[in-house]
Amino acid sequence: MNDLTMADLIHDFLFDSARRTPAAEALVHGAQRLDYAALAGAVMQAAGALVDAGVQPRARALPCSPKKRVENVAAMFGAAAAGAVFVPVNPQLKPEQVAHILADCNVRVLLTSPERLAQLGAALDACPDLRSVFVTGGADINGARAGKRPSAR
Repeated sequence: MNDLTMADLIHDFLFDSARRTPAAEALVHGAQRLDYAALAGAVMQAAGALVDAGVQPRARALPCSPKKRVENVAAMFGAAAAGAVFVPVNPQLKPEQVAHILADCNVRVLLTSPERLAQLGAALDACPDLRSVFVTGGADINGARAGKRPSAR
């Protein structure tokens, strides 16, 4: 019989695995390896940063880096753990395509790398609901810096 309930959320599965098998390998990206305990810690830190920045429940958050990275996983699960909704996008999309998704989904929070933020540049001006941008400072979300988007109004 399955232990799933209607109340289980995506981040709950990660935290359950971290409790049951904390030292088991959870994520591999190149030479970088995280066990469930480390990944759960990164997710909790990301969730805490989002909550501390005022991200409200059900706000849409979009993790967007130029390539697959460990911090994207922490950002997606962290957004869910903070009560937000993460909007996944293909990292290969052009800036105008990302901006269209941001605007269409009323995304309030962008989680990205410095290089992807530079690529997105002026395209973000077409995103009136975007309020906060988190820029990662390294290989993990723990180095993220949050900034409020200046009002265009």
